[in-house]
Amino acid sequence: MTSIIPLLKETQKKHWVVPRRPQKKDRVGFVFSTKERVDFTKQTLPSMDQDGGYDIVWVDGSDSEEARKLPASYNFRNAGLAEYHLDIKGGPNKAIRFGLGRLIELGYDYCGLMENDILLKKGWFEKLMGLFILAADDGIAVGAATVRNFESRVLEYRNRYTINWNIGAGMILFSRDAAKLLTENYPPIATAQGLYKFYGKHLGLDLGTAKELWFDKPDRAMSPDFNYETVLYPRGLAAIGSVPAYAIKELEAGVSPEERGTKYVSEEKRNFLVYKPMNRWKLPIIYIIAPFFSATWVLFKNMPWLKKLARRVFDK
Repeated sequence: MTSIIPLLKETQKKHWVVPRRPQKKDRVGFVFSTKERVDFTKQTLPSMDQDGGYDIVWVDGSDSEEARKLPASYNFRNAGLAEYHLDIKGGPNKAIRFGLGRLIELGYDYCGLMENDILLKKGWFEKLMGLFILAADDGIAVGAATVRNFESRVLEYRNRYTINWNIGAGMILFSRDAAKLLTENYPPIATAQGLYKFYGKHLGLDLGTAKELWFDKPDRAMSPDFNYETVLYPRGLAAIGSVPAYAIKELEAGVSPEERGTKYVSEEKRNFLVYKPMNRWKLPIIYIIAPFFSATWVLFKNMPWLKKLARRVFDK
C-alpha cells in the first residue's frame, strides 16, 4: 500500500459521499471558546482577526469580570461577531457541543472551533479554505481541516496537504455534514489502544510508532477531540492539514510542538505514508490479548511491589 486514498474513496462510495469545494455563497463560522486567560485571548484574537471572511460565535465560561466583559467590548476589524454567550459551564466539551449546535442552527456551511491559546499568521483563512479544494482535486471528501498542523499527527503527506489521524479542537474547521455528525455522535474519551485498533482496522495502518499517541506508555486516556476522526473516517470524511502549518506559536505551557516532541509541518514537498501497513495477523492477536494486557498493566500500576518482583524474575 502506497496511499490510503483508494481506501478513502471506497468508503466515500459506500456512503454516497462526494468531494465538495467551497462556494462563494458559503458561510463560515467558528466557535471561539474561552474561560479566563484574558492575556491569551488578547493575543489570539488579533492573530485570528488578521483575516476576514468568517463569523464568530463566542462561548465563554469565565467567572472574572474582566473576562466576562471582553466579548462585548472587543473591536473586530475583519471577522464578524455573530453572537456571544456567557455562563457556558461544564468544561470544554460542553462549550464545543453548544457552540457547534449554534453554528448549525444559524445555517453555516462550515463550522469550526478555535481556542484562545494559539497564534496564526496572516493568510491562514485562505489557506484553510483552500485545503477543501486541494483534497477535492484528489477526489477526497473532507470532513475536517486545519492550519495548526503537527508532524506527529500526520498519516500521509501529499504535495500541498496532509491526511491526519488527529487534528484536535484547538483549530479545526468542519464541513456542515461533519459538524452535524459530531454533535449527534459526540465521542467519549479516547484511549491510545482504541485509536491504534481503529486505524489498523479502518485504514490498514500500524500506528505503533506514533509518539504522540503513546508517549512511551502501553495505553493512556486522551481527551475526546482525539476521537473526532473516528466519527468521520467511517462515513467517508477525511481529516486534513496544511503544508506548511499557519500556526506560529502555542501559548499554553505544556502543549507547544517542542514539548510534544514534534514540530509544525514544514514546506517540504513529499508524498508518502508515515506508517507501515498493519500486518494482517497483528490486529486479531491484539484484540485477543488486549484484555489480559490491560489487566496486567493495571496491576503493575497499582502494585509497585509486583512490578519489582517481575523485574527480579525476568532479570535472572
